[in-house]
Amino acid sequence: MITSVRRTASRRWALVTATMAAGALALTGCGSGGAATPATENGAEPAELTQMTVVTFLPLESFSFTPEMFAYSGGYFEKHGLDVDLQPVQGTSAAIQSLLGGATTITRASTVDVFPAMEDGQPLRAVGTMAYKSNLRMISVEDNPIESPEDMEDKVIGMGSIGGTSEKLLNLTLDAADIPADSVTRQAVPVTAATLEVVRQGQLDGYIVSLDTSIGIGEQNDDAVVDDAGLGEAPDIQTWITTESNLEDDAKVAQIEAFLAAIREAVQDVIDDAPNDFENVLKTLRDSGDWSFPALEDDDVAVAALEVYTTQTWVDADGGVPLLENDLDAWESTYDTYVKAGMLQGGKDPADWITNDYVPAD
Repeated sequence: MITSVRRTASRRWALVTATMAAGALALTGCGSGGAATPATENGAEPAELTQMTVVTFLPLESFSFTPEMFAYSGGYFEKHGLDVDLQPVQGTSAAIQSLLGGATTITRASTVDVFPAMEDGQPLRAVGTMAYKSNLRMISVEDNPIESPEDMEDKVIGMGSIGGTSEKLLNLTLDAADIPADSVTRQAVPVTAATLEVVRQGQLDGYIVSLDTSIGIGEQNDDAVVDDAGLGEAPDIQTWITTESNLEDDAKVAQIEAFLAAIREAVQDVIDDAPNDFENVLKTLRDSGDWSFPALEDDDVAVAALEVYTTQTWVDADGGVPLLENDLDAWESTYDTYVKAGMLQGGKDPADWITNDYVPAD
């Protein structure tokens, strides 16, 4: 069942106006959601907004989805003329099918999941980059630490599902280290703090979790070892995708461009709020009442997670590629790596599947 996140434009406008009146987002003068409020004349209501449905590949219960959540609760979508309905589905495959079926105009997906569909001829086009690398983490214990691909050989590794993104990145990590994939036993487990006890008991050597979860586990368990164990080196670009037919529709193009502009402005304001330990951003997300997940309510976990996203994930590590712009060289290199690892057949030109034409200009 899909649980969408949506408020009426008038209620959103009232929320943002009230928040600004309270001075909640003017703590230091750095970027914040308040800056995204659309201007009006003589106190009039903002112009009518264009409705747009956007599917997310998981429920919005992680700081991974800060761009969508902050753009939504901070008024950035409205500033760019959009009334966005965020609808989570279970997994990237479902998100891609929603896109192909016309249920959404844009979604985001990792290259490990979207490249096979593109190579198979699905009419998908990448129109912006959200993340330049994976933030998966390996959880193990001090008595048997897993801190490198070599430490995984002949071990039992847990993950949320077999055949999903975590396993694909695990395979890429092992391949890069010349470790036989079949030397690692995979087991589906709950990717929560409770599974650490299974590791302590020796029934599991380690398991792969999200960044938010890993930070919480590390803070609450002295014997926990939290490491990317090479998973962060496996090429994985999270890209905003749409369909060829949408890019031939002027109205859909206008929505896509407005959406990407709102996301980029929101992300830049999150980055600019780092000197405040993201106080403005967290207040916006918490006070909105739109979101509820453990990491959001824990200051230490929230700040630590946002530090990683704003310095290592949403930005180009070398500083040469602007926010949301696609790194074409990295895109082609990633495709070649997947072909070498046997994940793709090869022989295609991945440049045909990507464009920077719709990323907002600086």
